[in-house]
Amino acid sequence: MIREKLLRDPVHDLIAFDLSRDEDRLLLALIDTVEIQRLRRVKQLGMAHMAYQGAEHSRFSHSIGVLHLARRMLAQVERQVPAPQEWRVATMAAALLHDVGHGPFSHVMEKFFREDHERWSERVILSEHTEVNRVLRAFDPQLPKLVTRVIAGDSEPRWLSSLISSQMDADRFDYLLRDSHMTGVKYGVFDLERLILLLRLHDDGERIVVASKGLLPVEKYLQSRYHMYRQVYYHKTVTAAEAMLMAVLGRARDLAKETGAIPCVGENTPLFKVLSDGGLELSDYLALDDSILLSAMNQWTRCSDAVLADLSFRLLNRRLFKAIEVPTFDQVDVLFAERQKSAGELLESHGLDARYYLRFSKSADHPYRPFSPTNANSTIWIQDDAHPGELQDVKDVSPTIKAFTQSPYAIYRAFFPASVNGENLRRKLTPILGG
Repeated sequence: MIREKLLRDPVHDLIAFDLSRDEDRLLLALIDTVEIQRLRRVKQLGMAHMAYQGAEHSRFSHSIGVLHLARRMLAQVERQVPAPQEWRVATMAAALLHDVGHGPFSHVMEKFFREDHERWSERVILSEHTEVNRVLRAFDPQLPKLVTRVIAGDSEPRWLSSLISSQMDADRFDYLLRDSHMTGVKYGVFDLERLILLLRLHDDGERIVVASKGLLPVEKYLQSRYHMYRQVYYHKTVTAAEAMLMAVLGRARDLAKETGAIPCVGENTPLFKVLSDGGLELSDYLALDDSILLSAMNQWTRCSDAVLADLSFRLLNRRLFKAIEVPTFDQVDVLFAERQKSAGELLESHGLDARYYLRFSKSADHPYRPFSPTNANSTIWIQDDAHPGELQDVKDVSPTIKAFTQSPYAIYRAFFPASVNGENLRRKLTPILGG
């Protein structure tokens, strides 16, 4: 009798683990580690719930989804050539662990820490003090290093890494479908089943390619990605909330520098260490999650610092800054500097500190990047069924995708309170900032 562990997923339905297989027992043990369970307390979409009330899903559910899709993609490719067992296991573990280093509110905190989550994920996997590392080493002492190599794109063979990180991988497949489902929009829907069935391993044994019949599904997939970024990830309300969170954290950090203390935050806590730019150990980083920041902001609404209290109250209660699009700006551009100075002076005249009440953001994306000699995974290759050894970059056979390569975009926004003491700041600031 086959013994199975079943997980119910809102996107992929049932995800099964065969308890008679060593590989599946390893994956279940990794899921139960404290480092993976922490991801239940980290929102997948950061502040997107401020615009889409259903966007409350976590990095945990996404990680399980990526594992599921990586296993399916691997099974499809292995119909041609089996993967080496040690690298096969490492790839599945990498699919589950690729986001284990995310901080509170996901990508928002990366901007504040100025360090990519991939670096923290690597530290979690390699540190002998984590449960993840101990579970991996118990299975194979070399497994932690193999997992980090897969995530870094250095697997053997290379095509295994492309399942986790490429322009068409399990990570992107899952987050587009999951985020679309949870936000209630339809922009991220594409033909996942067709894409997986049309995956092939090229004759060189290094690259995953798509059969020629997959051109239309690939087009739809890239269109879905484009629209999800424009309509969801870069939504003006989402970016406004992210800008405000950065302002709150910035104020707390400035207080730590100026006074050596942060209201309602103990000096020996992980939050104090990160906000005071103190030495942050891995254990401190892993102690941070969304609930820690939310709890701190709740207390800050009643603290003695007026700026920190006001910003925290606004963010917690969705009294968000107004967002306006502005022309391309550059910190060294003289015209932008003059506009920023004038806008700041106007805010200061109304008693608002421009360091925190005037924020800017740049939201940029390149829907499809063409071939890069330094990164083979940057290309989606279409295979000629009549001549399997011949490949074409998808942009060379699709006018739609070729247009994507020529249309990188950037959205520049300014954020500020809509009004203060009855004064309409938006009406005054919009012409100054050029919105």
